[in-house]
Amino acid sequence: MADQDRFARALLALARGLGRIARERARAGDVTPQQAETLQLIAQRGALSTSTLATLLGIDPSTASRNLSGLERAGLIARQKGSDDGRQTDVRLTSRGKRAAASVGSGASSAFGGLLDKVPRAERARVIEALESVAKIVDAAQPE
Repeated sequence: MADQDRFARALLALARGLGRIARERARAGDVTPQQAETLQLIAQRGALSTSTLATLLGIDPSTASRNLSGLERAGLIARQKGSDDGRQTDVRLTSRGKRAAASVGSGASSAFGGLLDKVPRAERARVIEALESVAKIVDAAQPE
């Protein structure tokens, strides 16, 4: 039980810290953290429906729709009828949205690279492998 408690405390501290970094990065890019995450998801996975985005972000579809409306007004995304289902709307990045997603992504690399620099060199590979392992587990728990 002690290992589970330590693991839970470490993950919670990590989540808080990553959330803070995400908020700082998003402010620098003039989007909300949720919008930044949305841009990155679309950049990684390609066109997605609003309901799929909501599920992946862990938010209500109406909240996802409001976030997408802001991104659409900013010219970062475009919505169009889905090719498979005319009732579905697919969300795609515009050219400007692709640049914004890349900017948010490069900000992440820079911010997180600074964290890695603080890990002793001898421990970096072990820390990276552990994080990759946890990330795979978390990703596998996400709906597609």
